[in-house]
Amino acid sequence: MEKQPNVQADFWDRRAASFPRYDPAPDGYEVQILQAARELGVDFRGKTVLDVGCGSGMYTLRLAQEAARVTAVDVSERMLEISRRDAGALGLTNIDYQQADWGEHELAGRSDVVFCSMCPAVKDDEGKKKLLAAVGEVLVFVGFARWTDPEPVKSLLERWRLTPKRFESGPEMRQWLTAQKLSFVWRAKSGVWFKRLQLEEAVEWCSTILSDCGLKEPERAVIVEHLAPCRVPGVEDYLIETPYSVELIVWRRT
Repeated sequence: MEKQPNVQADFWDRRAASFPRYDPAPDGYEVQILQAARELGVDFRGKTVLDVGCGSGMYTLRLAQEAARVTAVDVSERMLEISRRDAGALGLTNIDYQQADWGEHELAGRSDVVFCSMCPAVKDDEGKKKLLAAVGEVLVFVGFARWTDPEPVKSLLERWRLTPKRFESGPEMRQWLTAQKLSFVWRAKSGVWFKRLQLEEAVEWCSTILSDCGLKEPERAVIVEHLAPCRVPGVEDYLIETPYSVELIVWRRT
């Protein structure tokens, strides 16, 4: 039987070019999240780590600088290619990359630490149980507490009367763990993400999101019009500001 195309793999492959990637800045968002995890008692040093939904490697590469070995799993081969290139530039050789949907990924035993940030594949009971089954010592889960669509996406969704997709996985995971009678600690964090893109990158970014919401062939001219308020004066770049509210959840195997 011919293998059917993976819709999510195609979506994230399209997002890869404009997706945030590893940033060596010492005070970036990922640095803050990992520091919050440490403050909640997580130690990544010398551990085996499974990074579920690793994307372009924003966390993978930081984790690999502390851990003994990192297994990085993602459905998008293009995301993994970006992470491989960045890992090579840093001289990191302790990362095993695996291209797979989380539901189809075969666990090879437990990892000391399972790290999962904003992974839409971990959305149902089966996916969450599999996440816990992979944990040797501790799970670090990062999910949205509240979803906010940035401009121009918000105005474009309104323009075409599309229903935005919501991904508020932080409260969902807390409620699920509570229903399983499992103890955990958590911390909330909010702020603003900044994404700076060139015009074609910004158009492709908007088009991909609109397509995922049901509009398969959005008009480029309309997207460019809605991007105009985000243009950085004097240059061809566009600055996208996205308010975020996330939850960091830590569960320990006892």
